[in-house]
Amino acid sequence: MSKMNSQLEEENGSKLTNRQLQALETKNKIYNAAVTVINEKGFHNTSIEDITSYADVAKGSFYTHFESKEAIVFYTFQQSDEMYNKAFAQIKDEDFLDMMIHFVKISYTEYEKRGKGIIKAIVSSYFTFTDYNFYSKDRDLMKCLNKIIEKGKEQEVLDIHIPTDRYVNLLLSTLVGVEVMWCLDDQGNSLADMIADAVRITTVGMMAKN
Repeated sequence: MSKMNSQLEEENGSKLTNRQLQALETKNKIYNAAVTVINEKGFHNTSIEDITSYADVAKGSFYTHFESKEAIVFYTFQQSDEMYNKAFAQIKDEDFLDMMIHFVKISYTEYEKRGKGIIKAIVSSYFTFTDYNFYSKDRDLMKCLNKIIEKGKEQEVLDIHIPTDRYVNLLLSTLVGVEVMWCLDDQGNSLADMIADAVRITTVGMMAKN
Protein backbone atom coordinates (compact mmCIF):
# COMPACT_ATOMS: atom_id res chain seq x y z
CA MET A 1 0.00 0.00 0.00
CA SER A 2 1.32 3.46 -0.92
CA LYS A 3 2.26 6.11 1.62
CA MET A 4 -0.67 8.19 0.35
CA ASN A 5 -3.14 5.36 0.94
CA SER A 6 -1.82 4.79 4.45
CA GLN A 7 -2.23 8.49 5.21
CA LEU A 8 -5.77 8.51 3.89
CA GLU A 9 -6.69 5.54 6.05
CA GLU A 10 -5.14 7.18 9.09
CA GLU A 11 -7.10 10.40 8.49
CA ASN A 12 -10.36 8.52 8.13
CA GLY A 13 -9.73 6.25 11.10
CA SER A 14 -10.70 3.00 9.42
CA LYS A 15 -9.63 0.39 6.88
CA LEU A 16 -10.78 1.41 3.42
CA THR A 17 -11.34 -0.75 0.38
CA ASN A 18 -9.24 -0.11 -2.71
CA ARG A 19 -12.27 1.43 -4.41
CA GLN A 20 -12.88 3.77 -1.47
CA LEU A 21 -9.22 4.75 -1.40
CA GLN A 22 -9.26 5.52 -5.10
CA ALA A 23 -12.40 7.62 -4.72
CA LEU A 24 -10.90 9.55 -1.81
CA GLU A 25 -7.65 10.12 -3.71
CA THR A 26 -9.64 11.51 -6.63
CA LYS A 27 -11.66 13.75 -4.33
CA ASN A 28 -8.52 15.15 -2.70
CA LYS A 29 -6.89 15.57 -6.12
CA ILE A 30 -9.86 17.68 -7.24
CA TYR A 31 -9.88 19.60 -3.96
CA ASN A 32 -6.16 20.39 -4.13
CA ALA A 33 -6.54 21.52 -7.73
CA ALA A 34 -9.45 23.75 -6.73
CA VAL A 35 -7.44 25.36 -3.93
CA THR A 36 -4.53 26.02 -6.29
CA VAL A 37 -6.70 27.61 -8.96
CA ILE A 38 -8.77 29.62 -6.49
CA ASN A 39 -5.59 30.99 -4.92
CA GLU A 40 -4.40 32.06 -8.38
CA LYS A 41 -7.62 33.43 -9.86
CA GLY A 42 -9.93 34.09 -6.93
CA PHE A 43 -13.05 32.12 -6.04
CA HIS A 44 -15.51 34.00 -8.25
CA ASN A 45 -13.20 33.93 -11.26
CA THR A 46 -12.68 30.17 -11.00
CA SER A 47 -14.94 27.83 -12.97
CA ILE A 48 -15.57 24.13 -12.58
CA GLU A 49 -13.81 23.68 -15.92
CA ASP A 50 -10.73 25.46 -14.56
CA ILE A 51 -10.63 23.03 -11.64
CA THR A 52 -11.16 19.84 -13.64
CA SER A 53 -8.66 20.94 -16.28
CA TYR A 54 -6.00 21.55 -13.64
CA ALA A 55 -6.81 18.25 -11.92
CA ASP A 56 -6.88 16.45 -15.29
CA VAL A 57 -10.22 14.78 -14.56
CA ALA A 58 -13.55 14.71 -16.35
CA LYS A 59 -16.18 17.27 -15.35
CA GLY A 60 -18.40 14.42 -14.21
CA SER A 61 -15.77 13.38 -11.68
CA PHE A 62 -16.08 16.77 -10.02
CA TYR A 63 -19.83 16.34 -9.50
CA THR A 64 -19.31 12.82 -8.21
CA HIS A 65 -17.48 14.28 -5.22
CA PHE A 66 -18.71 17.90 -4.96
CA GLU A 67 -22.19 19.14 -5.75
CA SER A 68 -20.97 22.66 -6.48
CA LYS A 69 -17.94 24.92 -6.38
CA GLU A 70 -19.16 26.17 -3.01
CA ALA A 71 -18.87 22.61 -1.66
CA ILE A 72 -15.10 23.05 -1.91
CA VAL A 73 -15.38 25.67 0.82
CA PHE A 74 -17.39 23.38 3.08
CA TYR A 75 -14.93 20.54 2.52
CA THR A 76 -12.21 22.88 3.75
CA PHE A 77 -14.02 23.12 7.08
CA GLN A 78 -14.05 19.31 7.33
CA GLN A 79 -10.33 19.14 6.67
CA SER A 80 -9.69 21.98 9.10
CA ASP A 81 -11.36 20.04 11.90
CA GLU A 82 -8.88 17.20 11.34
CA MET A 83 -6.13 19.78 11.66
CA TYR A 84 -7.55 21.15 14.92
CA ASN A 85 -7.74 17.66 16.41
CA LYS A 86 -4.10 16.98 15.56
CA ALA A 87 -3.07 20.31 17.09
CA PHE A 88 -5.02 19.60 20.28
CA ALA A 89 -3.34 16.22 20.64
CA GLN A 90 0.03 18.01 20.73
CA ILE A 91 -0.86 20.57 23.40
CA LYS A 92 -3.40 18.84 25.64
CA ASP A 93 -0.99 18.42 28.58
CA GLU A 94 0.25 22.02 28.68
CA ASP A 95 -0.77 24.80 31.05
CA PHE A 96 -3.81 26.77 29.95
CA LEU A 97 -2.16 29.89 28.50
CA ASP A 98 0.52 27.96 26.59
CA MET A 99 -2.10 25.44 25.55
CA MET A 100 -4.31 28.11 24.00
CA ILE A 101 -1.53 29.96 22.19
CA HIS A 102 0.17 26.82 20.89
CA PHE A 103 -3.17 25.40 19.74
CA VAL A 104 -3.90 28.34 17.45
CA LYS A 105 -0.28 28.71 16.36
CA ILE A 106 -0.05 25.08 15.24
CA SER A 107 -3.53 25.09 13.69
CA TYR A 108 -3.25 28.33 11.77
CA THR A 109 0.26 27.64 10.54
CA GLU A 110 -1.27 24.68 8.68
CA TYR A 111 -4.45 26.57 7.81
CA GLU A 112 -2.47 29.40 6.25
CA LYS A 113 -0.73 26.97 3.91
CA ARG A 114 -4.00 26.62 1.99
CA GLY A 115 -3.50 30.14 0.66
CA LYS A 116 -5.26 33.47 0.91
CA GLY A 117 -7.61 32.79 -2.01
CA ILE A 118 -9.41 29.86 -0.41
CA ILE A 119 -9.42 31.53 3.01
CA LYS A 120 -11.02 34.63 1.48
CA ALA A 121 -13.67 32.33 -0.01
CA ILE A 122 -14.28 30.87 3.45
CA VAL A 123 -14.65 34.31 5.05
CA SER A 124 -16.94 35.42 2.24
CA SER A 125 -19.12 32.36 2.77
CA TYR A 126 -19.99 33.61 6.28
CA PHE A 127 -22.01 36.35 4.61
CA THR A 128 -23.19 34.36 1.59
CA PHE A 129 -24.63 31.37 3.43
CA THR A 130 -26.30 33.18 6.31
CA ASP A 131 -28.53 30.22 7.20
CA TYR A 132 -25.60 27.85 7.70
CA ASN A 133 -24.08 27.51 11.16
CA PHE A 134 -20.35 27.42 10.43
CA TYR A 135 -19.50 27.08 14.11
CA SER A 136 -21.99 24.61 15.50
CA LYS A 137 -21.16 22.78 18.71
CA ASP A 138 -20.67 19.60 16.67
CA ARG A 139 -17.57 21.00 14.96
CA ASP A 140 -14.28 19.68 16.26
CA LEU A 141 -12.89 23.21 16.54
CA MET A 142 -15.62 24.06 19.04
CA LYS A 143 -15.03 20.83 20.95
CA CYS A 144 -11.29 21.59 21.18
CA LEU A 145 -11.94 25.12 22.41
CA ASN A 146 -14.36 23.76 25.02
CA LYS A 147 -11.74 21.32 26.28
CA ILE A 148 -9.14 24.06 26.53
CA ILE A 149 -11.49 26.31 28.49
CA GLU A 150 -12.39 23.46 30.83
CA LYS A 151 -8.65 22.92 31.40
CA GLY A 152 -8.35 26.58 32.36
CA LYS A 153 -11.14 26.18 34.87
CA GLU A 154 -9.56 23.03 36.30
CA GLN A 155 -6.28 24.91 36.73
CA GLU A 156 -8.24 27.72 38.43
CA VAL A 157 -7.02 30.43 36.07
CA LEU A 158 -10.51 31.01 34.66
CA ASP A 159 -13.64 31.93 36.56
CA ILE A 160 -15.66 28.73 36.98
CA HIS A 161 -18.86 30.81 37.29
CA ILE A 162 -18.55 32.16 33.74
CA PRO A 163 -20.16 29.71 31.27
CA THR A 164 -17.71 27.87 29.05
CA ASP A 165 -19.75 28.87 25.99
CA ARG A 166 -19.16 32.53 26.82
CA TYR A 167 -15.41 32.03 26.88
CA VAL A 168 -15.51 30.01 23.66
CA ASN A 169 -17.54 32.69 21.88
CA LEU A 170 -15.01 35.30 22.93
CA LEU A 171 -12.17 33.23 21.48
CA LEU A 172 -14.15 32.50 18.34
CA SER A 173 -14.83 36.20 17.83
CA THR A 174 -11.10 36.81 18.04
CA LEU A 175 -10.28 34.04 15.54
CA VAL A 176 -12.87 35.11 12.97
CA GLY A 177 -12.05 38.79 13.38
CA VAL A 178 -8.36 38.22 12.71
CA GLU A 179 -9.16 36.02 9.70
CA VAL A 180 -11.13 38.90 8.18
CA MET A 181 -8.38 41.42 8.92
CA TRP A 182 -5.74 39.11 7.43
CA CYS A 183 -7.77 38.79 4.23
CA LEU A 184 -7.66 42.59 3.96
CA ASP A 185 -3.96 42.78 4.83
CA ASP A 186 -1.60 43.77 2.02
CA GLN A 187 1.62 43.79 4.06
CA GLY A 188 2.35 40.07 3.84
CA ASN A 189 1.75 39.41 7.53
CA SER A 190 1.46 35.84 8.75
CA LEU A 191 -2.06 34.73 9.68
CA ALA A 192 -0.67 32.35 12.31
CA ASP A 193 1.34 35.16 13.94
CA MET A 194 -1.61 37.56 13.88
CA ILE A 195 -3.90 34.92 15.40
CA ALA A 196 -1.39 33.96 18.10
CA ASP A 197 -0.85 37.60 19.12
CA ALA A 198 -4.57 38.33 19.29
CA VAL A 199 -5.40 35.14 21.18
CA ARG A 200 -2.63 35.82 23.68
CA ILE A 201 -4.16 39.21 24.49
CA THR A 202 -7.69 37.78 24.65
CA THR A 203 -6.63 34.84 26.83
CA VAL A 204 -4.66 36.98 29.29
CA GLY A 205 -7.70 39.23 29.56
CA MET A 206 -9.91 36.22 30.29
CA MET A 207 -7.54 35.10 33.03
CA ALA A 208 -7.42 38.59 34.54
CA LYS A 209 -11.17 38.45 35.12
CA ASN A 210 -10.78 35.48 37.44
